[in-house]
Amino acid sequence: MDKNRRNFLKLTGLGALGLTAGKYADLFGNAVPTKISFDESDIKKRFAMVIDLKKCLAKEDCKLCIDACHKTHNVPDFGNKKDEIKWIWKEKYEHAFPNKENYYLKEELKHSKVPLFCNHCDNPPCTKVCPTQATWKREDGIVMMDWHRCIGCRYCMVA
Repeated sequence: MDKNRRNFLKLTGLGALGLTAGKYADLFGNAVPTKISFDESDIKKRFAMVIDLKKCLAKEDCKLCIDACHKTHNVPDFGNKKDEIKWIWKEKYEHAFPNKENYYLKEELKHSKVPLFCNHCDNPPCTKVCPTQATWKREDGIVMMDWHRCIGCRYCMVA
C-alpha cells in the first residue's frame, strides 16, 4: 500500500464516515410512518364563536353585536378613531383576509364588511407582547383581558 498523504486522508475520511453512519442509520432506516392514537383524555374542549354572515351582511350598517360587546365588556367609546379600542369590529373582506384568494367567493362578499373578533388563538401573540400581563390565555383556551392592569399601549392590537 502506497503511504502518502492522499491515501491517508481517504482512509481517515472513510473511517469517520463509517463510524457516524451507524449512528444516523436509525434516523433514516425506519421510513414507515407510525400510527398515532389518541385517548379521549388527550382531547380538550375548545370554545368557538360562529357568525352567520348572511344575517350580518343583510344589514350593512348594523352594529348591534359590536354595541352589545362593548356594553357587556365596558369598552369605552372615545369618538376618535385614533383612540379606538377594537375587540370586535367590521372590516372589508379583502382587508380582513389579505393573503387569502378565493376564486369562488361571491362578488358581493368581496366588497362587504365582515365582523372581526379576537380569534382566541392556540398561541396568541397578544399575550406575549403585553408588558403588564393584562392579556392571558385561560386553560380552556379563552383569551382574557384585565382592564385594571391594561396601560393602553396597544401592543396586543399590533400583535
